[in-house]
Amino acid sequence: MTSDAPDVLLTPYRGALTGPLRRRLARALLGEALASCACGRGAARHALESVYAAVFSAPCGPAGAGFAEHLAVARYVVLFFLVDDGPAGEARALADRLRRGDESGEDEPGRQLRALLDGLRARGADRDRLVALLADFCSAVAEEAAADLAAEPLPPDRLLHLRARTIGVLPYAECLRLVQGLPPPDPGSADDRLVVTAVEAVYLANDLFSAAVEGRAGPRPPSGNTVLALARSGEGPRAAAEGAVARYNELVRGLAAAQDRPFAVLLARVVDGNRAAYGELAATRYPGAPLELLPLLDRVRPDDPPS
Repeated sequence: MTSDAPDVLLTPYRGALTGPLRRRLARALLGEALASCACGRGAARHALESVYAAVFSAPCGPAGAGFAEHLAVARYVVLFFLVDDGPAGEARALADRLRRGDESGEDEPGRQLRALLDGLRARGADRDRLVALLADFCSAVAEEAAADLAAEPLPPDRLLHLRARTIGVLPYAECLRLVQGLPPPDPGSADDRLVVTAVEAVYLANDLFSAAVEGRAGPRPPSGNTVLALARSGEGPRAAAEGAVARYNELVRGLAAAQDRPFAVLLARVVDGNRAAYGELAATRYPGAPLELLPLLDRVRPDDPPS
């Protein structure tokens, strides 16, 4: 494949790749994917995944970080989409390999996992905590797929617990923590509680903007969308959306009040960056997303410039 192949493949997405950081990330991620591709999904699919990863990673990454730091974290976002959009069997197999300490998989998620972990290893990062979080994320994706096929929907408490794991924020925040050199939050600490806050905020925003697509999946839409689950419980779509917006803004206020803590600043970037990305990817990943809700969702750090 010629050296200009990434640029050609990314041409249809120039509108989403605003700014030099996004363009550079997308090109680097796509180049890595094409160099190690072991699947039959085609180069165009890799291009789209690279665009998704760049659009999410640029605003979520550490403010003022260099390109190497952004790329190290963006590799996780590519892995997230490979697992989230892939077959449940792949997610389950990757979780099993991670728990065995086996990084030798030659399928697409396995190769992307090695790229992520090798990049962090080269930075001297201790990856044990990340590996455990990645295994749990992959297991949760497989569990959600099984729940989609079950005769009855998940009860609310199980749905929320599973959603907090499938949204992928926990390993993402861990990648960001590693590249920034911050200590891990102690269980039950203020920073640990802020992680829980950020996880809920991100999945609420995701579920708001993906409800239009997932709600068209038939009489039994995917089980993992908390907004659709609330609407089905009797609230109705409008009340469910309004409740999700109100809860999101409550969570944002909690994060905003803690911005004197470095870990809270990291999480603010994740929450605000995801909010921005959902709107920017409406045409490709979230067609029909209710963009009129976007101005109703507050930002943790409204004075920060866009990335």
